[in-house]
Amino acid sequence: MNSNDQGMPFTPEIDADSPLPDIGRERIIASERFDSPAFRDKEWSRVFRRVWNMGPREEEIRSPGDFVTHELGRESFIFIRDQNEKLRCFFNVCQHRGNQLIPDAKCGNRRFLKCQFHAWAWNIDGTIKAVPDAHTFPGLKNGLPCGELDLTEVRIDTWGGWIWFNIDGEAPPLLEFLGVIPEHLNPYKMQDMRLYEYKSFQWECNWKAGADAFNESYHFRGIHPQMLKWSEARASIELLGEHSRMINRYGTTSPPHMNEKELFPELKQWLSFYGMDPEAYEGRPEDVRLAKQKYAREMQHDTHYPYVHLRDDQLSDVYHYFVFPNVVFNTFAEGINVFRHRPHETDPNKMYYDLLLLAHIPPDHDVQFEYKKFTTPVKYGEIFDNPQPKIITEVMQQDADNLQYVQAGIRSEGFKGMYLGDQELRVRHFHNMIDKYMGG
Repeated sequence: MNSNDQGMPFTPEIDADSPLPDIGRERIIASERFDSPAFRDKEWSRVFRRVWNMGPREEEIRSPGDFVTHELGRESFIFIRDQNEKLRCFFNVCQHRGNQLIPDAKCGNRRFLKCQFHAWAWNIDGTIKAVPDAHTFPGLKNGLPCGELDLTEVRIDTWGGWIWFNIDGEAPPLLEFLGVIPEHLNPYKMQDMRLYEYKSFQWECNWKAGADAFNESYHFRGIHPQMLKWSEARASIELLGEHSRMINRYGTTSPPHMNEKELFPELKQWLSFYGMDPEAYEGRPEDVRLAKQKYAREMQHDTHYPYVHLRDDQLSDVYHYFVFPNVVFNTFAEGINVFRHRPHETDPNKMYYDLLLLAHIPPDHDVQFEYKKFTTPVKYGEIFDNPQPKIITEVMQQDADNLQYVQAGIRSEGFKGMYLGDQELRVRHFHNMIDKYMGG
């Protein structure tokens, strides 16, 4: 990769002229993989238990005793920093009778972990601390055993400011699993970003239907026609081992809105979001992105944003990375919109969509938000603690509202399977990877 004047390698571009790989042309038979309990159970054991899953941000667990609970499918996990400031992850389950240790808190601080059922307690490093009336247990008459009653620990590692966990403990090292992703995203300095919004939404579809919706931009013309006024629908695509990426140009127009003379309101909103005056812009609508690039480049040495480490196109465009099996990094120069698609604990026709918004925020700037989980439909323009631009919340609303109909349709006897084009290459690649793990 080429380097900038700071010596840091640039994120590589995608060669738009390179032919796309042929990874299959047959229809992807949909129904069983999207609604079968048997497929869901096999998926849990062969996919989610075997990969590296993304958990909380490190910044959420700064001091000894700080914890975050995280749910994935049928399981709940406790991420905690122990008394020696080591990050740990445990299954959220008491070793006495199986009660959840922390059933009702998303985060907080604990000096020890105590079960509310029979008051058994554990130290924050997972070792057993206390058993009421221990002398009444035949196996404990000589004291608490070393190891046998400790919490079940889960393998973890960190990258990008995130804590990642591997349930079966057998995955390759995290950086090996991620492949080129860390190298690609390093110039954006995700580890230095701060979380400023975190919401979860229950959607009436399988988690893979949610992932599919964000793995292509071919749907812009259909469900997001307004996006054609402020972005390029035709993305450049690249497969990255088990993962993939696409790049869309933002601050421009797509057919049929090319060669217009007046700025669309959507482009004005886009400029305003970045602190620019849309009334001062004098160029063509499709060249707005160039003005954003110039604006950012002129301030690159006087800002906390990592503009100096990025190419011009990265100052305006979205670099969209999909980390198998369920994480999206929608990456911009100023921050990253992170999407995480989690399977529902019991119903393969439902899922959880986590939206975690990161940004480069000055250390002296206070950020306030409250985690919320929504299990019924919401109006996305009204639920954020830190209001988001309408051009973004409108797109979210359209995706969320439509996925229930996708789920209903792919379950139909009349649906013959997904018939995919080149712009949906990442969808095919994703399902190929699912099949690879399911077969193994």
